[in-house]
Order: sequence, then structure tokens, then C-alpha cells
Amino acid sequence: MKGTIVVNKREMLVGLAALAVTFLMPSFFNIQTFGVYSSLADGSPVRETDLLNAALRLVSLNAVRALPHYVGTFFVSESVEFRISGKLRGFLNAALALVILRIIYYAIEKIYGIRYDFGIPALLVSLFVILFSRLNFRYISRAKKAVLVALVLTAMQFMDIMPVMSQFPVGRGETSMLIKELAGILECESLMNITGAAGMALFLTFSVFVLLQLREENVLHQLADLKERNQEIQTRAQILEMQNRTNREIQYLVHDLKSPLTAVQTMVGLIKMEHGMEQREKDLDYLDHMEQAVENMSSMISEILYPDRRAALTTKAILDIVLAQVSVTEYVQFVEVDNTCPDAVISVNRIQFARALVNLLQNAAKAIPEGQEPHIRVRVTRERKGDDHSAQEQVVFRIADNGKGIPKAKRERIWERGASEWGSSGLGLAFVKKVVETSGGQILLDSCEGKGTTFTIFIPWDTAMPEGMVK
Repeated sequence: MKGTIVVNKREMLVGLAALAVTFLMPSFFNIQTFGVYSSLADGSPVRETDLLNAALRLVSLNAVRALPHYVGTFFVSESVEFRISGKLRGFLNAALALVILRIIYYAIEKIYGIRYDFGIPALLVSLFVILFSRLNFRYISRAKKAVLVALVLTAMQFMDIMPVMSQFPVGRGETSMLIKELAGILECESLMNITGAAGMALFLTFSVFVLLQLREENVLHQLADLKERNQEIQTRAQILEMQNRTNREIQYLVHDLKSPLTAVQTMVGLIKMEHGMEQREKDLDYLDHMEQAVENMSSMISEILYPDRRAALTTKAILDIVLAQVSVTEYVQFVEVDNTCPDAVISVNRIQFARALVNLLQNAAKAIPEGQEPHIRVRVTRERKGDDHSAQEQVVFRIADNGKGIPKAKRERIWERGASEWGSSGLGLAFVKKVVETSGGQILLDSCEGKGTTFTIFIPWDTAMPEGMVK
């Protein structure tokens, strides 16, 4: 049999903190601070009301002092799941709760010399704690759970002042026994029994009411959670259906676009054959360029359909595509390009990688404060990354601006979807990061408020010169 233990760390910490408080309670809450004996030892004859007052003070003291270790035991027990052969074993949680309570009782007696009676009230509260922890009210706050434990605990403490319960293991503490003896002397045992039973019934009624309310609240939260999950599943299904439909439409579009290109390629081949026989070299050169352009267009169409497909391109080819796309923008005149390795080869999806660079240029332009002259620089270099033995050649794209910069508080979330400085959808940088990582690269951010931002992209350099490479 294989066993596993699953622990809710936050719940466990709350429980342990409550158990730690238990060891402080006797120092602050005791018979003297609660004035249990004050009405019995003032020198005047003891009356029924004085005895009743002392009894109620004792009930309050016992409830307050015991609350942390029952609440702590509840949270610790609730935080642990014991699974054996894949099945929950609740009896292990029950054993854990009882062991914790016995240790607490023993430790308090050793530290303070106070004997907490582990009688019927303690057993009943322990049983409630064990059963309540198994109800899995995971949508209910800890404070509300603690209130319910406090109500049940207080109800059980009334048994300690009922003389009728003396024949059972109940109220065996020194103070409890004294109060019951005085009740016999004053012949008010019936009053004490009725008071104890009434207090117990009142708090148990409140407990049942609160338990029913918590159960209803938990069910409502469960239904809301299920509804939210169902909506999420439906939304995902709709998105998937839309994506499938879009992919089908793109496939049809690609087929429609590539069919005439195939025809053009075929005709160019026939013309080349004819001109080759006539030895018209200049026309053959034109036809070669035309054939290469058609091939490039066909590859680009395929890359739109297959975003994971990559092609070998020089950095010059990539930048040519990027500059062509931004040539119609207002900020293009402020873009300075410094490509120190135009022949360096990288393997990327030309459509998406070019679009990623365009996104960074657009962000750079938007970051320039109004009235300030933009300065956007694109620098491409080739660098070695790593130590001498495992150094890897990298092609590095740096896009820097002199804009307002990105605040520190927002830099951690800048790559998340929905994070945007300009009221857009916020998909730009999330898309850029995904494209770079899909290409086997890495992107870094360096920003200084009021001075500007630099995005640095590292892409592995293809040392081989693949056939059909775009220069």
C-alpha cells in the first residue's frame, strides 16, 4: 500500500500559531483574573446569586482558555490529508487531533501545574472538531469556523457546573467540584442544573444555526465555482472552435494563394528553358530573381499557416522586412539602424519574428513623451555567451529608446497578457516574449524612469549556411 500526505501549508501555520497561543493563555486568563472566587470570598455569607455568578465566570474562563487549542487542533487536522492506496483515511485525522489535544493537556499541567480535565466535555468537543474538519467547508473563512468551534466549546463547558453530571467524568477540576459542593450546601442544585442545561441548550442552538448557515454559504460558493468553471470550459470550447474554423479558413486561403504561385513558378521554369536555349543571359537573370521572389512569397504564406515553422535568414533580411513594415509610420525617420553583422544567420519564423521587432519599435515610439524628439536605435551585434568551453554564438538585437521608461512596480508584470501602458489589449510584449522563446532565444528588459528603455533579444546564431537561405 502506498501512502501520501497532502498538507495545506497556510492552514497548518494558522493551526500551529493557535496552538502556540495556548501556552500563553494560563498566564493571562486564570481564576484570579476572571474573579471566579471574588464573590465567594468577600467575607459575607454566600448566596445563590453569588454562586451562580462564580459558576458562569468559570464557564467563561474554561471556554476562553481552551479555545486556542481546540481551534488550533481543528485547523491542523483540517490541513492534512492522509491517503492510502489513493483513498482518504479520516481515522488518521481523528487520531492526529486526539494526540494533539492530549499533548496540550499534558504540557499545560507540566508547565503551569493546572490540570485540564479530559472528560466527557473535552471528548465531545474533540469529536465535533474531528467531524467538522471532515466536512470540507473550504469556501468558509477561518474566522467563521473558529466562531462555530467557540460556540460548541462554550456549550460543553456548562456541563462542568451541573451537579447532576457529577456521577460522570465531568467537571472534575478543583473549582468545578467546589462550586457543585456549595450548590449542595445551599440547596440550589436544581438552579445550577437548570442554568447549566439552559446555557448548554442556548449555545448548541446557536451552533446548529451557524452550522446550517455555513453549510448553505459553502454550497452557494461551490455552485458559483462550478458555474464559473463551466463558463470557462464553454469559453475555451468556443475559442477552440473559432481557432479551428480560423485555421481551416487560413488553409483554404493558403491553398488559394499558393495555387497561382505554383502556376507562376511553372511558367517561369518553362520560359527559362526557352530562353536558355536561346542563350538570353540577361533575361535568365531576371527570371531567376522572379523565381526566387515567388519562392520567398510561398514560404512566407506557409509560415503564416505554421507559426512554429522557421527559416534561415540573415539579420539584413529580417531588418529589411521590419523597415518595410514601419516605412509608413511617422516615427520611421527617428529610427537609427546599426547592423554590425548583416550576414549573420538566425533560424526564426520570419513573419512572427519581424512582427515582434515591429511591436518593440511601436512601443518605443509610444514611450516618447509628447514634445520630446524621439531617438529609437536598433543595434544588431554578434556576441559569445557563456564561458570559453561552452561559449555559444548569439545574434543580439537591441532596441533602445529615450522615452519615459517603465516603473519598477510594473516591470514584473510587463510580459503578462493584459499589461499595457497605452490602453491597448496588452498582447504586444506577451507575443514578443513567446516568439523569442519559440525561436530558442531570450529577451531581457532594462529600463530607467525618465531616461528610456532597452529590450535585448538573444537568438542563437546558425553557423551552417542552409540551402535556400534568405539573405
